[in-house]
Amino acid sequence: MKVTLDKENRFLTKEGLLDIKRELIYAGTKAAWCFKDGTATPENIRNMPEIDLLRRGIETYINDHGTPDEHDKISLEITEFPKLMCMILNSEHQYTACERSFRYTKITTNDYISDIEVKLYNKWYNIFINIFEENYSEWFYQVNQKNEKNTKTDMRKKAQENARYFVSVLTPTSIAYSAPWYQWQKLATFLQDMIENPNTSLKKIVVPYAKEFIEQLIELKVVVLTKDAIALYPPLEKMLKEKNDNREWLYKNNKETKLYMFAENNPFSGINKPNEYNASINYNSRLSIAGFADILRHRTSYVALKNPNKFSYIIPKFVPSNYWKEYDQDMQKINGIYPQGQLIDFNLDSSIYRLVQYMGKERACERPQQEVEDWYVNQLLPDIVEGLSKRPEYEEEYK
Repeated sequence: MKVTLDKENRFLTKEGLLDIKRELIYAGTKAAWCFKDGTATPENIRNMPEIDLLRRGIETYINDHGTPDEHDKISLEITEFPKLMCMILNSEHQYTACERSFRYTKITTNDYISDIEVKLYNKWYNIFINIFEENYSEWFYQVNQKNEKNTKTDMRKKAQENARYFVSVLTPTSIAYSAPWYQWQKLATFLQDMIENPNTSLKKIVVPYAKEFIEQLIELKVVVLTKDAIALYPPLEKMLKEKNDNREWLYKNNKETKLYMFAENNPFSGINKPNEYNASINYNSRLSIAGFADILRHRTSYVALKNPNKFSYIIPKFVPSNYWKEYDQDMQKINGIYPQGQLIDFNLDSSIYRLVQYMGKERACERPQQEVEDWYVNQLLPDIVEGLSKRPEYEEEYK
């Protein structure tokens, strides 16, 4: 895993680290908008003594007033990053990400996945290509406007999309990820909480990678250590002593927030409750891990998974029945490593407007992969229509 700061970030040192002092002064400038008297002008605020702005920036952390620290986005470029780590970051909502898709990337041997995974991936990639050529060649040809080159490329992408079901959720990818500076402090803290209490099997397998990620965030100065802040502003040490506060990081998770992706972190989760349909819905469903990861990217909804206890998996609909036994035998070989084709239960909490307007129209989040499109069109939407039709307040809409 390699984490680097995007060179286009606003405040960087010559060594390529985040300049904490400049970040805190900038946050202090924004904090002054909240707390300065009403006659202060933007120019007056910027011309305040540097030590005053620094103090204000630090106090936003101490007093849990993080908004001033959210004005500046910090962009990271991360390579060799396990897919499960991408999913955890993508389950939070203050971010922008460009993630390399396994639909467009051929899986090769690496330190994160086993030889058997690569072997099965290549085997089924070739099987899928053969199935497409034998049964769906005309369909691909027509969809690609009778362009033979594009037809072959499309077949290859679809084969890669489905062959990834045979590789682990720890398969590494690359991601460019931007989030407010304050959000990085929270992400690191939430991950640290998971590391100290990995109470599910999914959490346990990702702990080593979460540790390595946090270590690199600290090295880059993205996560602000208390000792660094004290070096910049010595009165902070006295402030913390008076509060009997022995925090290691400047940000402290006083509200005990946890990572959203894991349903067990939320005592109010609807994961084990009946589905509810109204202007907003509470909806429980099942997809492969790869499909769930795609739903996570739909940031206007909240999605959390239930840790799987039994092994089950998806078989792509285009696979003929004469392949099913062989497919099962190969899937059983990787039972226990959480292949991306493993099915998981999850809970979706969203307004219907967001699902239809943003997921289905503006961002078209339901279309990147066949499995998710099928789920959206043939399961989610029909269930919403049926659920609303049973509510008397929607009677007019269904006459």
